[in-house]
This record gives sequence, C-alpha cells and structure tokens, in this order.
Amino acid sequence: MAVNPFVALSNRISCRKDIRQDIKICGKELGVFVPTPFAKSHGATGSQSVPYSGLEVVLSDFNPTSEDSFIDIGCGKGRVIAYLLSKNAPCKITGVEINPQVAYVARSWTSRFSNVEIIEKDAFRLDYNAFNVLFMYRPMETDTFKDFIENLENHLTHSIRLYYYADGQSGYFLNERPGWILVKREDIYKVKGYYIHKVPQRYSVWTYTPML
Repeated sequence: MAVNPFVALSNRISCRKDIRQDIKICGKELGVFVPTPFAKSHGATGSQSVPYSGLEVVLSDFNPTSEDSFIDIGCGKGRVIAYLLSKNAPCKITGVEINPQVAYVARSWTSRFSNVEIIEKDAFRLDYNAFNVLFMYRPMETDTFKDFIENLENHLTHSIRLYYYADGQSGYFLNERPGWILVKREDIYKVKGYYIHKVPQRYSVWTYTPML
C-alpha cells in the first residue's frame, strides 16, 4: 500500500525525535531495523524499535511501583526499557532477546542500571512467574505467538497484565479465551501531531488470571 507523502515526512520527523531521545537516554541510536536469523527456526521477527510517543499511549495506565516486575519479550536493542528508565520506573525491568547481535547492544547501554537485566535466550525457555507485567511489540509470527500463549497459560501461577503493541495479526487469538480479559484495544497512528507509523497499528491491553 502506497504511503501518503505527508505521512511519510511526518513519520521521518517522528523517527528523528526518537533518535534524539535514544541518544539522551542510552548514548546511542536504537532504531535501526535488524533482520533476525531466527525467523525459520523460531518464528521470530526482526528487531524494530517502538516509537517513544507510541509507548506514551500504550503504557499510559502503567504506574510501576518497586513491587512490579516488567519484562519486554523480544526487547531488541532496548527502546521500551529506555522509555521506562526515562520515566524513572522503580520496578525491576527485564528484556529477553534471542538474537545475540541486538541483545549485545541492549546489554551494552543498560549495564549501568541496577534494576535492568538483559537475558539472551529463547523467550519460550523463560519462567514468567517472575514477572507480573509483560510487553510485546510483535516479536514473533502468528503461529509462534499462539504457541507462546499456550505455553504461558500452562505454566503461569499468578495473574499478569499484557501490553501487546502491533497486535493486528495475532491479537484476535486472545479474544474470549478463558482467563483473558481485554482492558483496551485501540488503533494508533498519529500522536502529538506526528504520524508515528506509516500505516495505522493496533495495540491491546489484557489481564490474564490462570484457571487454577
């Protein structure tokens, strides 16, 4: 689909604003797309950073405390982590990333923060009972997402909250699924006067309570 030239220009301006924010927080740019070598073997998607102003919208109801434990599943180079640090989030913040190339970048700039941990690992091999807030920026293809959710349901022993950004292809899988409650689902395209995506994206916020 062709992108409106005005939208494309606005999006470029938004991206430049994100780069300035990256450098201010992290000392380096995080937004360059990195293809993944784990597409066929693990159903992973490439590393693409979420816009800061998009995070302002998607995480608008997240008011972290020191009791919270937040994980970005498929954290890439750490843009979501950078956003939380810019807000002085007092919670434990974890990023899990399967691609060593981008996990290295995330670890290189987050190592000075005592409440941040980057785990280089397949997201399926992590125990999510250590977390109560999960974030995903479409880190995996649809079939893999379905498998991930089923794996999550089989192992969780407590309630969690899930922020799922760019859920348009696979978010439907959670609809009317036992234990899952939809808190909010909206399209996101233009924020604070700038088009932050070239085409509209959708995000959803969920709670899940295990059917024990």
